[in-house]
Amino acid sequence: MGHVRVPVRLINGDRTITVNALVDTGSTIMVITRDVADSLGLRPLGKVSVELADGSGRVVDYTAVEVELMGRRAPVIAAIVEGGEVLVGVEVLERLGLAIDPVSGRLYETRRFVTRI
Repeated sequence: MGHVRVPVRLINGDRTITVNALVDTGSTIMVITRDVADSLGLRPLGKVSVELADGSGRVVDYTAVEVELMGRRAPVIAAIVEGGEVLVGVEVLERLGLAIDPVSGRLYETRRFVTRI
């Protein structure tokens, strides 16, 4: 549906990194690179099977990380991949109460923000 690049703050305890991430409504989960995971001191929690944009499958590590976007912050699950770029998928947008306006290509708030469990 849409792609937008935005600054995203990733947090693990006292470690923080800000990256220019691709918000991709065709992606379900958040994706971070191994370099970003290592910079934040994130350790894999397990393995997950994922389907890539080209339709191929792969088994990758996953972890938990806090994400902050447009002043909204919440913990999310992220796949860890070798190379590529950081992707924000629809699960993160839903969790943060955000969406992409297809006309302007900008993110906007869809609801009052509270972390839902």
